[in-house]
Amino acid sequence: MIKEKQLFEPKTQALPHQIEATNYINNHQEVALFDEQGLGKTKIVIDSLCCSMKHGEIEGVLVVCPMSLIYNWEQEVHKHSFLIPVVLKGSDREKRYKFMTGANFYITNYEAVVAETNRIKRFCKSRKVAIVLDESARIKDPATKTAQALFDLRPFSTKRIIITGTPVANKPIDLWSQFYFLDGGKLFSEDFNDFKAEFNERHTLYKDNLAELNTIVSANSLRRCKDDVLELPDKRFINVYVRLKGKQLELYNQLREELKIEVQDMEGNVFVDEAENILKKLLRLTQIASNPLLIDKGYDETPSKFIMLDDLLNDIAARKEKAIIWTGFVENIIILKNRFKQYKPLIIHGDIPVKERAEAVKVFQESENNIIMIANPSAAREGLTLTKANNAIYVDRNFNLVDYLQSQDRIHRISQTKECNIFKILAKDTIDEYIDRVIDVKKEIAGYVQGDLKKVKVESLNFLLNKTELLCILGG
Repeated sequence: MIKEKQLFEPKTQALPHQIEATNYINNHQEVALFDEQGLGKTKIVIDSLCCSMKHGEIEGVLVVCPMSLIYNWEQEVHKHSFLIPVVLKGSDREKRYKFMTGANFYITNYEAVVAETNRIKRFCKSRKVAIVLDESARIKDPATKTAQALFDLRPFSTKRIIITGTPVANKPIDLWSQFYFLDGGKLFSEDFNDFKAEFNERHTLYKDNLAELNTIVSANSLRRCKDDVLELPDKRFINVYVRLKGKQLELYNQLREELKIEVQDMEGNVFVDEAENILKKLLRLTQIASNPLLIDKGYDETPSKFIMLDDLLNDIAARKEKAIIWTGFVENIIILKNRFKQYKPLIIHGDIPVKERAEAVKVFQESENNIIMIANPSAAREGLTLTKANNAIYVDRNFNLVDYLQSQDRIHRISQTKECNIFKILAKDTIDEYIDRVIDVKKEIAGYVQGDLKKVKVESLNFLLNKTELLCILGG
């Protein structure tokens, strides 16, 4: 039997910025592609690796991605190439067989790598393999078993690519593990603790160190922002303020007073990183400001944010537009789904199987009937295209920069034709305003390190070390 000749040419046409990135990847064996989310990094990588396979430089690709994206990768390989993808899911026997199918792209998730390390290692020894880490900030903690397993696999790969639009997930130290996977410590220190000490906010040369890091990262990665290479509709940021009332305000004030005393009594400055109990109470304040029912099952009033959400959705529906509602709490998703039945909401959260999430996205993108999607950023922030909506509404947020940046750009990406509105519903004089400031500071520092900004303000560098701002929010 004669094996059918494979076609390595792209199936879809690339945009100019994608061609530039494909050429960049073709010319490097260790690649950090940090393009802002929404620029089509998946297609870029697929096009480049198809070219590498055509020229015999590699014989297969292992894609490691978040669980929520494994079927998205399968669809993208089918969409942009004529080659064969296989998702490494199923029983042990099924996975063993899939490694022997002669596919081109082998797709697995981060959680599975630890259990499959030996099998993957044997696979890599048998042929020339490129390993791609999608959303590579997932390995930002080098102490995790997943990061350690990928470090172990690194020497057995012919080419390595990390891709993410948010390489500085929360702090500059998040970069070390990602680059260590690429080069084994050549670019940065081989010792994570040395790197961590150098980029600690308390370091007397912290600002100078950030400047040096900016130079190094810019020289050893490819990073383009959407405004630089695409003509997308504008993105408007709209803060919508509400005031807590009634039982919600009473619950909030009670917990706020307890927390204020604890913060005032603490020794040192960096409490957000070191005070686990305070972090739990900050989370509870966020829950109360969002919906007290999350922690008080006797609460029977309507949360202030829900009343505002009613008005926002009425306006959006009147404009015949769609919206994504983001909340960090699964219970909120269920409550809001029942509250807004008239909009035929679709939902995504971590307890929903990955295939069902993909189907929900497909329905949302194709149907005119489903006006809103209600989702948790941790389950839906990455890789998904939700451009049928041009409104993103945040009912609540946490301190996680990636959750915010990634989730808002589900609607602001290639194929979006309408101006995008990013609504943040913020409870006045609450933890919401502090979280908003923390995220802004993290975004500024990350943008500077990644090369998006030319400088970072001194007050931003000092902000996270100073408990005064939180005390102001707490009424101190």
